[in-house]
Amino acid sequence: MEIASGDLQVVARVVQLLRLLAANDTIDLVSAAEELGVGKSTAHRYLASMENHGLLQRRDRNRYEFGVLLAELGTMALSRLGVLDLAGPVMEDISMRLRHTVVLSVWNGTCPVVAKVREDSSRTAHVSIAVGSQLGPNAAQSVVFWAFRDQSYYRFRPGTPPVNVTEAELAEVRRTGIAIRKSPRDGVSAVATPVRGPGGQVVATLAVVDIAQFVPEETDSPVARALLAGAVTISRRMANPLDGGAG
Repeated sequence: MEIASGDLQVVARVVQLLRLLAANDTIDLVSAAEELGVGKSTAHRYLASMENHGLLQRRDRNRYEFGVLLAELGTMALSRLGVLDLAGPVMEDISMRLRHTVVLSVWNGTCPVVAKVREDSSRTAHVSIAVGSQLGPNAAQSVVFWAFRDQSYYRFRPGTPPVNVTEAELAEVRRTGIAIRKSPRDGVSAVATPVRGPGGQVVATLAVVDIAQFVPEETDSPVARALLAGAVTISRRMANPLDGGAG
């Protein structure tokens, strides 16, 4: 089937805008029009359509950033490494043994995005988190990605919000492999550790997220030890998918 030249031009322009976005973190109507060499009304139609299809989302009234669909596509690309499938049994084991919700997150360029969840519902009060949720700069997962940013599988886009920790705290995360963060506003705590791919790069974070009173705050707690062992198991199985040994 022959593809109309107009359709090809639309695809090319969408790619132009996505590349502009990747280079600048956000785009607006003026920058989009200049990039495409078109009027503002035409640029607005492109931006609106890309927003409607999940390629973009509004950061504020005038600026757009990467949308949910792109995060999903990035997660699908990462799944080729096998981390999502291989993490499932490990997450289930940790969740059942420790009675906590376990979350696997990936990096979308500026923040962690929840890619897989094993929710614990053994308690009446428990934490729920949706796949696709973007985590803020104070999340334990954000701290882990920042601590190991020089060893990351991902690129950190310009304008990435910095985490609210000192270099000494990041060094401690690198030493222990564990980040712990408590959100007084939400009453939720998280403990996170990096998951490495076959090449040693950090491809994801494995975390326990639960009501703060149930989450220990020590880097050598049973939760921390379970996460560290689970991350090693996932990494080992990524390198050798036939390895079904226990963590």
